[in-house]
This record gives sequence, C-alpha cells and structure tokens, in this order.
Amino acid sequence: MKVVFAGVSHWHTPLYLEPLLRLESVQLSGVCDPDAQVAASLANRYGCISETSLERLCASARPDLAFVLGKHSAMAESASYLIGERIPFVIEKPAGIGAGEVEGIAREAEKAGVFAAVPLVFRSSGFMQAVRETAGGEKVLYAGFKFIAGLTSRYREAGCEWMFDRQEAGGGSLTNLGVHFLDLMQVLTSVDDTSVSSAEFMNFSGEGNVEDFAAVTLRNGGALGHVETGYLYPAPTGIFDMHFSVRTENHYFTATGPGAIDICDLAGNRRRIAGTTTNIEIYPQFVRDVVRRLREGLPPVADLSDMAKVVRLLDSAYATGGKSGEKRGTPDEPLAMLEETAGK
Repeated sequence: MKVVFAGVSHWHTPLYLEPLLRLESVQLSGVCDPDAQVAASLANRYGCISETSLERLCASARPDLAFVLGKHSAMAESASYLIGERIPFVIEKPAGIGAGEVEGIAREAEKAGVFAAVPLVFRSSGFMQAVRETAGGEKVLYAGFKFIAGLTSRYREAGCEWMFDRQEAGGGSLTNLGVHFLDLMQVLTSVDDTSVSSAEFMNFSGEGNVEDFAAVTLRNGGALGHVETGYLYPAPTGIFDMHFSVRTENHYFTATGPGAIDICDLAGNRRRIAGTTTNIEIYPQFVRDVVRRLREGLPPVADLSDMAKVVRLLDSAYATGGKSGEKRGTPDEPLAMLEETAGK
C-alpha cells in the first residue's frame, strides 16, 4: 500500500507516520507541504519524494491512501481533489472551516464512494469502551469532559503559528480539542437532538484572535453535557489536566488521568480498570484500523459525515458565545490587586 502525507508541518504528523511505518506491506511514497524545506527534510529522512502541492505529489506517487493534515483552511480543497481522483484518505479534524465546507466534501465523498476517515479517536478509547460494555442500553444523564492541554507556545515551536488566526484555523481550543467531546456527546445521546445551551470563550494569552479556553454546555432531551478545553496547563505535549465523567441510569464513570477508569453503580460498588483515556496513545490503533478497513473494504469508524455533524455543533457554539478570541481575559489585573492587598 503506497501512502502519502499532505501538510506534514502539522504537529500531528508523527502520531500517524510512526505507527504507519511499523506496518507490513505499507510504503511511505511521498510527502508534501507548502514549506518546501519541511517537506524535503522529512522526505530525506524516510527516503521518499517531496512536493509542495498535493496534486503534483499524487501525480508522481500514485498513492493508495493519503493522510491530509496542514492548515484547516486548506483541508476541504485537498479532500475535494482526492475525492475527484478516487484516492482514499484520512483527514485531520475539523476537515475545513465551518459546517458548509465540511458538509460539502462529505456529500462529495459519499456520492463518489470514497473512503474518507476522520480521527475522532476518542470513540475508540478505553473510557468509551467501558461505558459501552458496562452501561450499554442505559440512558445517559450527564457527560462532562475537561481537557486542558499545554500552553499556546507549543504551536509556535512547531511552526504552526496559523493556529492563532481564525481565518486559517477556524477557532482555538474548541476547534482543535473540543470537537472530540462534542462528538462524544452526540455518540452518547443522539446526533440529531444535541444542541448548544451556552458557550464562553476566553483568550488569556493574547495570542492571535482565537480562544485559548472554551466552556460549552450541551443539551439532548433530558441529558446535559459540558465540554471544557484550553491551552492553559504548563506541561509538555501529551500531558493534560483532564477529567471525564459520565452518569448513566445505573452507573457513574470517571477518568482523571491517563490509563485508569473508575466505575461505580447505584449500590455503591466501585472498581477501577485500565484503559486509554487520552488521545495520543489511541493513534497507533487508529492507523492500524484505517489500513485494515481499507484493505477489507470496510467503512471507517468515523467519516466526513460524522465530522460535519460535529462542526455544525461547533459553529453553533461560536455563534452562541461570540466569535472566538474576542472575549479576552485580563489575568494580570486581579493578580496585581491580590498582591497589593497582601502587601497591606
């Protein structure tokens, strides 16, 4: 299977590429990026061709599968090209800017019958597996997801300053991290009836015009959901301030860190099981699953139509809470007041 990567300056490239290279009968045939130096450096490392455009790359490499990363604003165009060429692909979330773009390529992919996988990887997490296996068939009453990642400086260090530009990225932490949990709320309840009740956005860092903190409340019939994301935690990549909670009719599930899930029932019985709770460790599983499904002619776990439904909620959240990044926090002022009071 010949595979190409587009937009390799994206910080998620190693999460897909490294597990892919460990698979048998899979070859990295080429990479592309608007930054020719980035593409050439990666191509030299792995002994493949490099280009600055996806069209030239595919013309040369003739791939069986493409991974589409890069700027959010360029994703829909790349997807549309691959659909036209009938090339199966994986596309990073959010797959475009706004529901209109994503719904458009979702319709194109469905009509053409092109395999188009989206890494909504938390669907396959140990946490969600525990909910399914223990409380399958039970109504969900509440779902809360707090996922605070490291500081915004990580994106400048990765050469992805475009993440701070709403025109290029679409939004901040809710677009980048929160889409996973908007999706889980729909998976746990129902897609068609989930709506945004409230949304708040802050830009504490002052980086660009997107939010670095978001808090969204969701409703679905009698079920309530809460999603909290941000770039506030002073920690390296892959370490998060996280807390997941799901209450079903008869069970309560919690995860407060990597690898452990607590389950209790209404009788007070409690147990702890091992299982994945953060996204990074799920990517190797996702890559293996994509290759297997493509070879066996199976559809992906999540596709562009699923992503489109999530982006509709995303758009609704931004419309409810105001444009991302326009509400700016001023943390220095209250801290100064506290210091002044303490000195008296």
